[in-house]
Amino acid sequence: MRILLVDDEPLLLKSFARYLGGVCGHDVFCAGSGGEALAQLETGETVDLIFCDLTMPDIDGVEVHRVICEHHPQLRGRFVFLTGGAIDDATESYLQSSGALVLSKPVRQSSFDKILADVSGV
Repeated sequence: MRILLVDDEPLLLKSFARYLGGVCGHDVFCAGSGGEALAQLETGETVDLIFCDLTMPDIDGVEVHRVICEHHPQLRGRFVFLTGGAIDDATESYLQSSGALVLSKPVRQSSFDKILADVSGV
């Protein structure tokens, strides 16, 4: 499975990539910002699953999700938000209406495993 990880925290990005790529054996590529993630997708990168931080300084996870749903609608059900902090009312409302999964940081390996199994149908 090809997985896009999007997070502005380099240590978390490295840790998630090590688990999903090294331990789980998936093809993982990383973006350190929302803008970088969208640029990678515009080059034609194929993706099966996206894990995206909610709060980032340039383009936040909500905007990344909106753009992906508009330009890559096949990924709508394969987008998972990652959050490590408080969420305001507008963001909470968007998350609920989006139908996307939301994982709280720190993310347990078992949470990744369940999502991977659900997406792959195993």
